[in-house]
Amino acid sequence: MVKIMTDLSADLSKAQAEEYGISVLPFYINYLDESILADLDYTPEMFYEKFKSSEELPATSQATPGILEDMYRDFGNEDPIIHITIPANSSGIVNTAINVSTRLNEEEGFDITVVDSSMYSMGTGVNVIEAAKMAKDGASKDEIISFLKNRFEKDKVYFIVDDLKYLQKGGRIKATTMVVSKVLDIKPILWSNEGMVEAFAKVKGLKKAISKMVDIVEENIDDPENSTVYVIHADAEDKAELTAEMIRNRVSPKNIQLSKVGPIITCHAGVGVFGIYFKHK
Repeated sequence: MVKIMTDLSADLSKAQAEEYGISVLPFYINYLDESILADLDYTPEMFYEKFKSSEELPATSQATPGILEDMYRDFGNEDPIIHITIPANSSGIVNTAINVSTRLNEEEGFDITVVDSSMYSMGTGVNVIEAAKMAKDGASKDEIISFLKNRFEKDKVYFIVDDLKYLQKGGRIKATTMVVSKVLDIKPILWSNEGMVEAFAKVKGLKKAISKMVDIVEENIDDPENSTVYVIHADAEDKAELTAEMIRNRVSPKNIQLSKVGPIITCHAGVGVFGIYFKHK
């Protein structure tokens, strides 16, 4: 059976990872006074409190090649492994994974494929779970990779942040977006384009920005009667609930699921970020 692996940026819970047999690579979170190897036991709520009390913004760094190799070896070389990663423009772990997997493939008979998700949070996590379900149902490596590439090409995560300074600090947002947001109470709706955060739309005021985000769902969702819309947030439940209610009233999808943004994405987007993910046409 194909083995599925991802990293902490996919925002899976420990229960989800265990239920579907998904291995999750940790990340380091570096504070002024300590460095934590954050895994699935380091919950979003634990991070939010630490983030808000920190004098300086925390930063993230990738797990060591040794940690990554050990996780590949835990799977063994009898079955194919698909490692679904954070975007390459956001972390060096992608290149590390390619280097380690290539060596193990060539020297020790492993069959590891690294797939760049190009997305964040549940945009990655939902499809990691689907890949794991496909693996349990007996799908081949090529079938799962084809599914993932199709979803990662079509789908996007759209989100709004409280303050763009966190993305600016990490160099993950275009300078033009920063300039626009500082005038006239503009709230840009952001998305990830090959790992670089860009403005998808520019709207004046928060409520209008949320309404515009719901427009995006209405215009792009595939088969809403049978689809789930994921509303994600980092300690912004009020905004997430408002967004969910507007989606419920205007789109009427089969399900709306609220999900917390985990430590890795919150590190770069800040507490207060919220957004949406859904299957695109």
